[in-house]
Amino acid sequence: MADFSLPAPFEPQKSDFIHDRATRPKGPAVTWKDIAARFWGYGFGAVFALLLTVAMFQLRDSWDNHREWLVSFIPFFAIAGLAFGYLAQRGKWEALAVPGAFLGLTAIFTVSVLLGDIDEVSRDTRRVVAILGGISLAATTLAAIITLAVVEWRDPPKAPPPLM
Repeated sequence: MADFSLPAPFEPQKSDFIHDRATRPKGPAVTWKDIAARFWGYGFGAVFALLLTVAMFQLRDSWDNHREWLVSFIPFFAIAGLAFGYLAQRGKWEALAVPGAFLGLTAIFTVSVLLGDIDEVSRDTRRVVAILGGISLAATTLAAIITLAVVEWRDPPKAPPPLM
């Protein structure tokens, strides 16, 4: 029987089992493969955020006036990149179709601007391609953030079933 006069509950007949920390089982070993399987989407998203930022700097570089205020959009690129990674980890590939299409357009325009700088294409052509790339980059960012919000609203993640 428990002794309720003590300041902390203590049951002497169960002291070997409950109160002895050495008898408690160890937690499962966690390997780097387990960690990678659990967090690969966030790494994927960080890479996408970096690629969106690189695209912004490449597109901005082809303009005469460098518009330094564009760096204020980097937090939105981080959110959009993590949205790509998170939705990919959840397996929501259908939802990523629209942001992925805009991402493909952004990649095409960014590579076109880069190749135009190398081949010294006319300034006006590079400017037009850079503007189209900026528009598609903005559409990619907005589409990814809106897609994340819609998917989370319609199908929020569920807790896994208990292991016991």
